[in-house]
Amino acid sequence: MRRIGKENFKTILLTMLFVLSIALNQQLWERISLTKIIPSIRQAETIEVRSQGNIDNISNILSPQSFCINFGGGLHTLIYSDSHGIWKGTIETIRDQISKKDLKVELIDEALWEEARAFRSIEMKFGYTMSAKLLKEIVKEKELIDEVEAFDSILISSKDDTSIYISNQREGVYYLVKGTKSNNQLLNIIKNIEENGYDAYYAMQEIYPVENERIMPIEFNENIHEVKVVQEIDPTNDGTIESFAGTFFGENLDFVRKIRETSGSVIYMYGYGQKELKIDDLGVLYYIEKTDPQKSSQNISSEDALNIALQFINEHGSWSNVDIYLKNIEFTQKNRYIFSFGYRINGLPVYYKTDDKQKMMDAAVQVEVLGEQVIYYKRFLKREKIAIKLLEDEENRTVLSAPQIIDRNFGFIKEDFLRTIDQEQNIDQEEISKKVLSTIRKVEVGYYNQPSKQPNQLTPIWIIKTDQMIYYFDAYNGRMINRSQI
Repeated sequence: MRRIGKENFKTILLTMLFVLSIALNQQLWERISLTKIIPSIRQAETIEVRSQGNIDNISNILSPQSFCINFGGGLHTLIYSDSHGIWKGTIETIRDQISKKDLKVELIDEALWEEARAFRSIEMKFGYTMSAKLLKEIVKEKELIDEVEAFDSILISSKDDTSIYISNQREGVYYLVKGTKSNNQLLNIIKNIEENGYDAYYAMQEIYPVENERIMPIEFNENIHEVKVVQEIDPTNDGTIESFAGTFFGENLDFVRKIRETSGSVIYMYGYGQKELKIDDLGVLYYIEKTDPQKSSQNISSEDALNIALQFINEHGSWSNVDIYLKNIEFTQKNRYIFSFGYRINGLPVYYKTDDKQKMMDAAVQVEVLGEQVIYYKRFLKREKIAIKLLEDEENRTVLSAPQIIDRNFGFIKEDFLRTIDQEQNIDQEEISKKVLSTIRKVEVGYYNQPSKQPNQLTPIWIIKTDQMIYYFDAYNGRMINRSQI
C-alpha cells in the first residue's frame, strides 16, 4: 500500500509540473510560428501564391452580404456570413422553381414586400445589383426569369411557402415569383436559429421615441474579442515576394527590374512600364498593366468581366481559407468594370484605413477589367493567426452596446445633421433629436484593421450609417475612429 501511494504521489507531482510548464510557457507558445512546426497549416495564414485551378466557389463569392432573419413579433437577428447554408438552399430552391413550366412572375408594390417580410422570413441583401444572367451562371440553368433583369434582394417568407420575392430596391421594383415547390426546408432554418440562440435585433422605434423601422442590436450573447492576425504578404520575405512576382512575370525574373525603397516597399517593373507590381511596407499589393489595344477594345458583358476578374485572383493569390465576397460592381465606361471584394473574419466584415487612404474602406481586393484585360489589381488581406493556445487569456474588456455608442456620440451625429438643414428653422431640441435618430439607416458591427499602428490585431468596431454620413466607433471605449460623407 505504501509503494502504491508513493507511485501515485510521483504521478500527481509529474502532472502538476507538466501543467505548470504549460502555464509558464503559454506566451511563448503564442509567439511560435507554426511554419517550423506544421508547415502545411501555415497555408491558412499565408497567401496561396499559385493557381488553385478552376473557379468552383463563385456562388460563395456572390453570396449576400447580410441575412436578416425575422422571427415575427418584432424580433429579428442579422447574420453577415452564410453560416447556416441559407444561400446554398436558396440557389437549390431557385433552380427547382425556374425549371417549372408553370412558373409565374408578378410585379408587386413595396407594401406587399413589407407585408411578406413581417411574417417569419429571411431577407437577403447583396449590396450591389446582380444581373439575372449572373444568377443563371450560379444556378446553372439555361432557362431564365425573363421578367427580372436585375435584383439586389431576395425574400423567403412563410406568408407563401411556394413563392420567392425578388426586388431591385435601388430602382423600387419588386417581384413575386410563384412556383410549386415548398420553401419549408429554408424556413426551417429560422426555427433552428431560434432554438439555438441568437443576437436579438429590434426596430429603432422600439428603443427610441422615433419612427424608424431600421433594426439594431441591444447586446450580444457572446462578447466580441480582438483577433490576432498576420500579414498575408510580408514585404521583408524575399522568397515569398519573388514567388508571388513569378505569377505575374513568369518564374524567370532576369528581365524584371526590382527596386527596394527605403520605406520597405518592393517594386517589380517589366519592360518600359508594361507591367508593374508594388508591395508596400504595410503589405498592400498593387499591380498595374499597360493597356493592350487589342484586348482592351473587346466588347464584354459584366458577367464575362467578373469571370475574368475571378480567374485573375485565382491565379495571383487565390482566396483559399478566406471568407471573401463580392461587394460592389462599378461600371465606369464602356467595357470598363471595377469589382470590389470584402472579406470577413469570424463572420464579421473587416474595415481598414491606410496612410494614403484616410477614409475607412472595406474593399480588401479590387480588380479593374478593361475589355478582356485586367489593368489594375489591389489586394490587402489579413489572416487570423494560428497559434497553440492551451490556456486562454481572459479578456476583461467588453464591447459597448449600440445604444451606448449612439448616446455617447449623439453630439457628433447631431452637429453633422444640423449642417444639412436650414438653421433658421424654429425646431426645438426634442424634435431635432427625433429627426437625427430618424436618419439612421444601419447599425452594424465589424472589425477594424489599423496596419500602421496595430498591424497584428483586429479591433471590434460599430458602424453607424445615416442619410449623409458613415461613422466608425471603437466598440470598447466608444471613441470615434473615423467619419465620412456618403
